[in-house]
Amino acid sequence: MNQPASYYRQQVAWGEPDPALGGARRAVLRVPLDYRRPGERDIEIGIARHSATGRRQGVLLVGPGDDLGNSGLALLAALLGSLPERLTEAFDIVGFDHRFMGASTPVFCDLEPEERFWVFHQPESFDAEMRYQATVAAKCSAGTLDLLAHANSRNICRDMDVIRGVLGADRIDYLGYSYGTYLGAVYGEMFGAHLNRAVLDAICSPDWVWRGLFTDFPANGERALNRWCRWAATQHATYRLGTAGPEVRAAYDSVLAAVDRGEPVTLMGFPLDRTLARLIPVGILNSEKAYPVLADILRHLLTQADLDASSMEFLARMFGEPKEESGTVAQLAILAGDALWPRSPALYEQDMLKAAGEFPWTGAALNGIKAPAFWPVPPAEPATRLGTESGGGSYLLVAADEDMSTPWAAARRMHEVLGERSTFVTVADTAHHRVFPFYGNTGLNELVCDFLLTGSTPGPDHVCPNPDRLLEPAASGRG
Repeated sequence: MNQPASYYRQQVAWGEPDPALGGARRAVLRVPLDYRRPGERDIEIGIARHSATGRRQGVLLVGPGDDLGNSGLALLAALLGSLPERLTEAFDIVGFDHRFMGASTPVFCDLEPEERFWVFHQPESFDAEMRYQATVAAKCSAGTLDLLAHANSRNICRDMDVIRGVLGADRIDYLGYSYGTYLGAVYGEMFGAHLNRAVLDAICSPDWVWRGLFTDFPANGERALNRWCRWAATQHATYRLGTAGPEVRAAYDSVLAAVDRGEPVTLMGFPLDRTLARLIPVGILNSEKAYPVLADILRHLLTQADLDASSMEFLARMFGEPKEESGTVAQLAILAGDALWPRSPALYEQDMLKAAGEFPWTGAALNGIKAPAFWPVPPAEPATRLGTESGGGSYLLVAADEDMSTPWAAARRMHEVLGERSTFVTVADTAHHRVFPFYGNTGLNELVCDFLLTGSTPGPDHVCPNPDRLLEPAASGRG
């Protein structure tokens, strides 16, 4: 699908350095709403660029992920405060909000605050969950399908290539996390001649698109929660939650059972419902650096002991402002726009009941029926086949072996699909989502910098040790 040259040649006006974006300058560019009909209707894509501070080597495009409200601009700001100086000297660091959220023609649908957490919504019953998820889909699609029917990963990659052209780069380098790793792989298939090197960290499996993203989570979540329980048992002198992992798990499960029975359970006076009682640990367990926060919260729930100041700060960051709505709407549209979800309620009910028994923490929520099953229009085009001979670019794949949300096995599957174009790096004994550079593993940071700057790789199946290992491994998190 060829894109008209006028979009690539457009001139954009860069604003003044924005302190909220680490000094990056904002701009807005035009892209076609429908790439099959360029020129008929355009939408806006909000981008920001932090110019190289030294001898410029090229453009490093940062793909938006599935956290931070899906905002690539928020991710850019976080990165600019953490990236090694070698990269900020050599590259223009560029981020963007993907279509229909944030700074990029956002779509709003008056979702209630609790509806913005539809992904982890805990079912009360299957029939009630069908009504809830159907309502979310109906509210998001009502009056917006003229826009949201064009929300899919292939169109986002086409937008990325327009960004490349506007920046005057023949080839870009790329850094993507979580959903952004899938975008990086799709871009390499669609525009491989324009992709130089790509780092994918916290990697989605190419087999997930997209119900598999949900159904794969419960087993990983159980493993992550039990790993935290093992750690909390080593801290019994501080938190008094139990001297062994199963004791700690029983303490958490007792709180969960009370919430599910409808008993009043409050966190700093705020009542917890069935969803929040699970969602708060999910948000915390994405990084082992936050393990003490969950221990402090569970202690508070069991004994009403005051929370530490650090725990209160963490919760304020997590819930201080309502979840950004346009990111939620766009996320749903992309999940439905990339692949058709099963339409059989009986299938979802069967899967929900089975998973609830196997994975009591999140099995029912993640295997039950979801809003994309009710999306009123089918995908406009098939999902991209990855790993073809026509794909381009070279990839460095980074996987923390105990990552809960994007597990090691998912990254390994991406490595299998991309084949010789990819090098695989395991970050050992680490439970952290988005390792580079946020975890602070110096060896990994140097390795990634060397790859982006020179193309050098550490060899096949490299294992990067964690010198700050938090917990002795009981068993591998791989797979």
